[in-house]
Amino acid sequence: MLSLCSCIWVIIVGGTAGFLAGQVIRGKGYNPIGNVLLGMLGSFVGRMIFGGNAPSNICGAIFVSFIGALILIAGVRIFIDKDFAK
Repeated sequence: MLSLCSCIWVIIVGGTAGFLAGQVIRGKGYNPIGNVLLGMLGSFVGRMIFGGNAPSNICGAIFVSFIGALILIAGVRIFIDKDFAK
């Protein structure tokens, strides 16, 4: 089970990564809660991609989450919401 500190860490890293991904990939955009969720899911995707090579400091965690969030946004736009970027 995650401790309170771990939950806060995930929200901060996820929010930062989601915000950055939203700035890089333009379109209608997501709301702040959507950005946090995207970043949190992106951290799981990024960890799967980088595996054991993922850095464990805050900058590395944000980078890995950011890459994962970019992949998630691209996947959502390609497969689910084709009108998103209009």
